[in-house]
Amino acid sequence: MPKPKETAQTSKTVTPIIQDRVKTGIPGLDEIVDGGIPRNNLVVISGDPGSGKTILCIEFLYKGARDFNEPGVFLSLEESKEDVITAGKLFGWDLQALIDEQKLSIITVELYDFDKLKNTIEDAIQRIGAKRLVIDPGVVFRLYFERELDAKKRILGLGRMLKKSGCTAVITNEISLEKASSLFGLEEYVADGVILLYHTKLEDRFVRSVGVLKMRGTKISEKMHPVAISKDGLKILAKAELFEDV
Repeated sequence: MPKPKETAQTSKTVTPIIQDRVKTGIPGLDEIVDGGIPRNNLVVISGDPGSGKTILCIEFLYKGARDFNEPGVFLSLEESKEDVITAGKLFGWDLQALIDEQKLSIITVELYDFDKLKNTIEDAIQRIGAKRLVIDPGVVFRLYFERELDAKKRILGLGRMLKKSGCTAVITNEISLEKASSLFGLEEYVADGVILLYHTKLEDRFVRSVGVLKMRGTKISEKMHPVAISKDGLKILAKAELFEDV
């Protein structure tokens, strides 16, 4: 019996796309996002007050600079440089040493001019050749605009700029049980990933947890996982599920 004639379709070999991923350095996080965040992606981290957003962001930059030789920029729209450095010391992270080595830049922005903000970000990235960027907290963007339409256009434009910056970028956002303050569509239309952090009351105690809402090009965990904050920083219990006795 003659062999079936080979066609272009049957002979074509499909080569899987290997995504270059950024290791966050945060215990457990890479496990629930398929090995890390895809490089140059923009991720929004939304969370309740006290859920660990800022700690996660500082650790992301600290571990990136120390362990993976990826310089980072922390752009604070609320806390001073000294406050951020002090927060790092609580977990044994010497942020000042990284600043001295030009592996980390911490900038506090107090001006409410969105164009100047974008220029500040671009200058900071170029100055140290940053590969990681954090903007905390993104909810302050609301103070830059009087009209929501203007805010939406400019913030979506900022998101697109960040994705072209050569950095893996993280923006934090505030949520609560009552409501979530959207970053004017940034999460839905521009961000490649959304990670949710919760700090909720469960019976007679407060419980921290994390879930991945989306991460483009990534096999994500569909479950909520407990989060622990210790003297060493933030840790995600990737093998455990929320509401288990952990």
